[in-house]
Amino acid sequence: MTTVTTADGEAAEEPSATLLEKPLSDQMAPIPIMDDPQVPERRRFCPSPECRHPVGRAREGRPGRVEGFCPQCGTEFSFRPPLRPDELVGDGQFQVQGAINYGGLGWVYLAWDRRVSRWVVLKGLIDPDDPDNRQAAVAELRALAHARHRNIVTVHTVVTHPHPLTGGDVDYIVMECLSGKSLKQLRDERPDSDPYLPVDQVCRFALEVLAALEHLHVRHSLLYCDVSADNVIDSTDGVKLIDLGAVRRMDDQDSPVWGKPGYLDPEIETHGPSVATDLYSVARMIAVLSFPFPDFATDAPIPGQDEVELLDLHPSFAGLLRRATNPDPHQRFASAADMAEQLEGVLREVRAVREGRPFPAASSRFGPELRVVGTDPDSFPAVDPVAAALALPDPRVDPADPHAGLLAAIRVKDLGEAVRVLTTLADPSLETRLRVVRSRIQLRHLDTDADLDALAEQQPGDWRVDWYRGLHCLVEGDVTASQRHFAAVLDALPGEAAPKLALALCAAREGAAELAARYYATVWRTDQSYVSAAFGLARAHFTLGDIAGAAIALEDVPESSRYAIPARLCAILARARGYTDGRPPVADFFTAAEGLVTLGLDERRRELAVTEVLETVLRWERADRPWPAEATTRIPTALLGHQLNERGVRDRLEVAYRELARLAPTTTEQIVLVDKANECRNRSWI
Repeated sequence: MTTVTTADGEAAEEPSATLLEKPLSDQMAPIPIMDDPQVPERRRFCPSPECRHPVGRAREGRPGRVEGFCPQCGTEFSFRPPLRPDELVGDGQFQVQGAINYGGLGWVYLAWDRRVSRWVVLKGLIDPDDPDNRQAAVAELRALAHARHRNIVTVHTVVTHPHPLTGGDVDYIVMECLSGKSLKQLRDERPDSDPYLPVDQVCRFALEVLAALEHLHVRHSLLYCDVSADNVIDSTDGVKLIDLGAVRRMDDQDSPVWGKPGYLDPEIETHGPSVATDLYSVARMIAVLSFPFPDFATDAPIPGQDEVELLDLHPSFAGLLRRATNPDPHQRFASAADMAEQLEGVLREVRAVREGRPFPAASSRFGPELRVVGTDPDSFPAVDPVAAALALPDPRVDPADPHAGLLAAIRVKDLGEAVRVLTTLADPSLETRLRVVRSRIQLRHLDTDADLDALAEQQPGDWRVDWYRGLHCLVEGDVTASQRHFAAVLDALPGEAAPKLALALCAAREGAAELAARYYATVWRTDQSYVSAAFGLARAHFTLGDIAGAAIALEDVPESSRYAIPARLCAILARARGYTDGRPPVADFFTAAEGLVTLGLDERRRELAVTEVLETVLRWERADRPWPAEATTRIPTALLGHQLNERGVRDRLEVAYRELARLAPTTTEQIVLVDKANECRNRSWI
């Protein structure tokens, strides 16, 4: 006799009267049935809770007994599935097709629901008399019954059925049958030449898992406790968590801890299961699916960027894994939603690399960049370091802050007045104190250090304190300290662009142009709303002597940007300023120079650029016109409407200097420019 209970714990109506007698043989099984199902020898123990002696093990070359009696206590054992093919459970509603898997808590079966004509999965216990296992199974039922979510397998009901050996009731959870493969299967089926899943695909899978965990954590105060590549199915209905046998309430301090080697957080022994331990397991799953991890089954940490090429290619991806698996659980992500937010940023960076196009998105942590500095063509590639620091994006104001409305309404241009208003509030909030600090940093106020110390004491571990410390140090010229604080922000927020922009500024000021270029390239490749990244990348390339790279970065600024024309002009001038006598100019130098005519510049700005370009061309002419051997284009015959030879260049230079003299604001400048025009003038006998 079996008993059927709904997922909510109520007795189900008698199903036998409405059974659909469609022959099972007419249905194609969606999941392969095991040919000879039996418990692996390493997991065979006496079923008696008081004994637990190893039984059914191989001896002297002979395989272990699958059925028999314990030599220690005489208890009968069987390591075959207790449910046989075609056996009916649940008052005849469910017809067993066979075992499909042996999980951490018991056998899993495919069955046909004769009442509604659908495939279902039954999951039972390994040891029906083991109280720990039964407690875990009940926890799974309760969790699944209430935690309905698109990324969690659906529980239909629970049935009990007598065990063939003990006669005692065994609980079987009836779940939806998912057509798909586990993430571990997907990885295992990869070819030897490319044995790991694409990192962008793994990130997408992980985002679905994190959505399910956030639902369990926040809506139901439940911990999953057994995230692994085995327990996640890529089904036709999306990614699903399929095994909630280890689920426990957050306040549960007594239930046994389940988990798999490699996924189980070693800190769980000290701190117990928590949100942090679930997130640790997600990160370990991401790692083992994405790249070689030979010591995965141990407590070995995530490999370093110098050990794994993928991590070196995607440093933000590496940073996310480091934070989620930090040995100190308090340094990990605060929630699954927080981790998902950063993983989305990381995924955008990964896709930008793999697909060669940007994937912009607004940040919930930082506002847009305040301004773009270093765009003046006259001074490129120079940039004011303080202005660049103060142009970095500011952290967004928490909308839940009691003074958020006041801060949004403040439009005081005088920062000193803004500070006075905010410091006289009777009930200052965290956000008003942060705004005061930001204003005082810009004012170079003497109290800034004391303000930051007070905030650090009040808000330990708040990344915004590190952000403003880094900004303060950068403005005051302490680049080493600034790097340390901005690196802490990036550790906390690996998917954000702002800390990468800040660290790029630090690297550039330290003379580490290659590192600066890497940070700027990551930001610009991913999100072209950060135009300062394009100019910063160009400056870094220029410093490294890569003039073509500098020009390409600037020409990549979209035409829709207000900085498109300054960027194009800087690109042309970068080609001119990067030229040294005797070295061939960039192959597309002349083509780019022709663009001066179509940029829509005012007359003075255009002629200034023309003179700089033509002075460079004149030096090139005097150096016997060197040309890159690998160039795919030939030297043009004309430039800016004149022949491309010394006479033609001098003619156009003379015109440019005379135009500038006409537009000069003072007589002194006019005289200087006329003299330059005369110097350029071609000699004539007439």
